[in-house]
Amino acid sequence: GVMEALSQGLRGAIIAAPGHQLYVADYAGIEARVLLWLADDQDGLDIFRQHRDIYCEMATSIYADSLGRPITKADATERQLGKATILGCGYQMGASKFVDTAAIYGVTIDEEFSKRVVDTYRAKFWRVKNLWYDTETAAVSATLDAGTPYICNGITWIKEDIFLYAVLPSGRKLAYPFPQVHQRETPWGALKNALTFMGVNPFNKQWQRQTTYGGSLVENLVQAIARDLMAEAMLRCELSEIYRTVLTIHDEIVCEAPIGTGSVMEFEQLVATNPTWADGLPVVAEGWNGARYRK
Repeated sequence: GVMEALSQGLRGAIIAAPGHQLYVADYAGIEARVLLWLADDQDGLDIFRQHRDIYCEMATSIYADSLGRPITKADATERQLGKATILGCGYQMGASKFVDTAAIYGVTIDEEFSKRVVDTYRAKFWRVKNLWYDTETAAVSATLDAGTPYICNGITWIKEDIFLYAVLPSGRKLAYPFPQVHQRETPWGALKNALTFMGVNPFNKQWQRQTTYGGSLVENLVQAIARDLMAEAMLRCELSEIYRTVLTIHDEIVCEAPIGTGSVMEFEQLVATNPTWADGLPVVAEGWNGARYRK
């Protein structure tokens, strides 16, 4: 209660320097956009390009059998489940885990319905599903065949010395230390190659061997690419000599500009400009300005 109130109040305590105002912009649905772009899913990207609502369209597919009509923003619960699906199922989440994810979004579903949701997502965005498996194959192949590059969806996987590298479209490299390939038994009893690497276990903060898989690797790539977009936007703001970056919060950039300079529209365009390496990625930033920070 008290801590919650204090933490809410903290935002408003951040104010622009004297004679300045804040310009703030965040990226709209950036992970969903980058994921579809990486998967080269032009149909999915067209939903964003044409300013259609991807959560409603996902919900329409989910409820096609039971409702058989388009879901609109008026269908709050159904759209909310569509949102949970788009934000939850892009990284290979299974049905039992998705029951919990849907609950976080305030929608209660049983495991049977959850399986239908997951299957519907994978059928609708089959290129994303292919991306998980192709990425895992490329990463495993690169680990087994040191020094040879394996290219998958514009990402180059290569093992050099003790690292497996994923070279991002920006040219930046993600590094997985001490990669190994182990034979693991799948839930259905088959043997398959699994990739492991050394890293910090997020639960106990210990440095230990982590097991990964296609969906998790794709999550790493998507979040890294989204970060690269934002890093370049911060540089553009700096070079504008109007907007100086003072803060970032996840997918949001906070800049300061002298009062009487700049405009929200100009700032949004500056933040959403695509680097040459992100050709065809529909990026949108939504901004505002004011003396005091707010969410």
